[in-house]
Amino acid sequence: MSLAIHLLQFVGILSVLVILHEFGHLLVAKWCGMRVEKFSLFFGRPLAKFQRGETEYAIGWLPAGGYVKINGMVRGEEMPADQEHRAYYNAPTWKRVATILAGPAVNIVLAFVLLTVMFWTGVPTGIPTDRIRSVTSESPAASIGLMPGDRLVAIDGRTADDPEGLRKLIASRPGETVRVTYAREGEKVTRATKLKDESGTGKLGFSFVVTQGPTDRSGPIEGLTNAFDQTWFVIDGTRAAMWRAITGTTVKEFNSVVGIGAVYDDVANQGISQIIFFAALISLALGLFNLLPFLPLDGGHILFALLEKLKGSPFSRQAFERASMIGLAVMLIFSVFIIQNDIISISNGTLLQPR
Repeated sequence: MSLAIHLLQFVGILSVLVILHEFGHLLVAKWCGMRVEKFSLFFGRPLAKFQRGETEYAIGWLPAGGYVKINGMVRGEEMPADQEHRAYYNAPTWKRVATILAGPAVNIVLAFVLLTVMFWTGVPTGIPTDRIRSVTSESPAASIGLMPGDRLVAIDGRTADDPEGLRKLIASRPGETVRVTYAREGEKVTRATKLKDESGTGKLGFSFVVTQGPTDRSGPIEGLTNAFDQTWFVIDGTRAAMWRAITGTTVKEFNSVVGIGAVYDDVANQGISQIIFFAALISLALGLFNLLPFLPLDGGHILFALLEKLKGSPFSRQAFERASMIGLAVMLIFSVFIIQNDIISISNGTLLQPR
């Protein structure tokens, strides 16, 4: 399938996930009695719209997600005087938190559902070979001349017919020197290199060619358990990665929309189960990212609602706007870094390589 078709699929998946996120806000806001002025599928000037009750539903011309406009998200916002009691800022704290939390919650629950479906319908198993698929630039593997197409023979005497044993060996020896034996055109080469230390885990910087094995289908309960374990694994890993980014350790573990779109072209060629897995991961990432405590993200709105409850009085519009400007600046800087990483990785051909 062509790159253009894959790009359209990616835009479609991302748009659906964003729309469902916003739909979560819409439903809970209405359930809490707030006034929802507009719900739009996509952005920009409406191509079509209709009014149902007090809410305008529209389809914009720019296919990039969507948004919901709840009256009173910012103090001082103009709205009908007889409806001001239904403004977001006049709602009890628990209703404000529930309304904002609904968006990320939809993404997280959706990810769990998608993963459950994936495990129920079957996951093709991968069988690693001893052939090298990719080598990360400036890695220990690259430093000893290892190249795609080479055949790995052994690492410190442990042969390549035990790939899981090799993985554990490498991971358990960060910063240590190992002897790597590989073959190229029938000739064996043995060289020593020092493993990279990434947060206490050893890295050599290569990946194996993987052949497709039989499909592994989970039963009803096992599928739910596997989906929960996978969801928690991703949440915990994302939390750790975000913490490393916030503390300045690294931002290379994150991809922008540019990088994710490039990855999808590879994923789409691997079958429906990988597409479902991809959609689940993006849904989780969208939900978790929006929970960061910075305005204008959902986490920032939740934080402000809780702080106002503790303070006993509302923050001024100026304080809200200043916090939003700071949050936007932080996200802009972060975005510049990760987009730059993705552009460099794509130009170097290393985006899909292990890091």
